[in-house]
Amino acid sequence: MLTMTEVRLADARHGDVDGRPCDPSEIARQIGRMNFLAISGGKCFTVSNPAGEEIGLLLPCGSARAVEITLDWDDTYSVRRVRLVTKGDRAGSVIVETEVSSVYCDEVGEVAYQASCWK
Repeated sequence: MLTMTEVRLADARHGDVDGRPCDPSEIARQIGRMNFLAISGGKCFTVSNPAGEEIGLLLPCGSARAVEITLDWDDTYSVRRVRLVTKGDRAGSVIVETEVSSVYCDEVGEVAYQASCWK
């Protein structure tokens, strides 16, 4: 079951990221089933570019945070840990807490899991 925070985080990232169109199920396969379950418990959203094309996945990992994996134009991935600000003047905005670029397909599962370990 999705929480309201997870839905708001996915809506905030929709159309806000640039990247190359891809098949999000291929990214999920490259992450691996066990990493996928460990990161998000099986929950995921697709990430779209401003043109509305699917360019990646958003895996909620708790406490208004998520791991975002997008395909870049050079056939590598960018993995970001993003956080939805829930209080204060910036409530509703999304902050990129950490980002790793130029991640190859055989490394994306480990990098995504490390990004989800935010404590």
